[in-house]
Amino acid sequence: MSMFNRCGLISVVAGVALSPAAFASFHLMQIEQVMLSYDGDHTVQAIQLRLRAAGQNQVQFSRIRVFDSNGANPILVVNMATTVPVGTAGSRVLITSANFPANTTPTAVPNFTMTNLIPASYLAGGKLTFESDSGVIYWSLSWGNYTGPQTGDLSNDSNGNFGPPVAGPFPTAGTSALRFINAANALSTTNLADYTTVTSNVTFINNAGTSFIVNPPPPPPCFADYNMDGGIDGADVDAFYADWEAGNLDADVNQDGGVDGADVDTFFAAWEAGGC
Repeated sequence: MSMFNRCGLISVVAGVALSPAAFASFHLMQIEQVMLSYDGDHTVQAIQLRLRAAGQNQVQFSRIRVFDSNGANPILVVNMATTVPVGTAGSRVLITSANFPANTTPTAVPNFTMTNLIPASYLAGGKLTFESDSGVIYWSLSWGNYTGPQTGDLSNDSNGNFGPPVAGPFPTAGTSALRFINAANALSTTNLADYTTVTSNVTFINNAGTSFIVNPPPPPPCFADYNMDGGIDGADVDAFYADWEAGNLDADVNQDGGVDGADVDTFFAAWEAGGC
């Protein structure tokens, strides 16, 4: 081989070796924790990834999608466009909706913000995937009445099958989230076995290692103490009727979107019981 050809070959090999994709490593990753509603508010959502090994922080080559209960109608949740700085094993990557940070202490600082929310219609059954930009699924989490494909790459699951799904619809009450229960370096076995519902002290962590506790939701209003003066008496009846007769939505105590006789029944049931 001539010197020119040898030099040309070396240049080509070097160019390939130095390309960013050649050094990209992101596939050893778990979907560690997911929250898709905050006390029924579906605009408050968060997804926490966890690195299964060191050096898996080249997430600019990956994305997250969600599928409906049939494994169809995929929605791009986020296409991560940059790397994250910390690539130690067990580090996290935090993706949230725009409304999530306002509901945590301290105010959450996500690594990425969702482009699209996961629709409420997908909560009865669906599948969330962490995958390459080309669509190779490296981890998936399914729940409820999901019946679509469960297969993916073997990198994080020894048989490449992440099913069956977590039982029941995705939890939405209070601060509920689904959390992976195994170690940072653990493989997937099945979604049903690997995830549990957490409802209190729910904490999300970003790539810098900062923790954000999801605030408990405010208590429901006390319909019986309608004027909120600390007592349940005739003054509450007067205040309720004034709003009810005016059609004021404050009198929609059963929260069905209208002010009608059903609200009178709801109010008096609480008022006569002396409670909320």
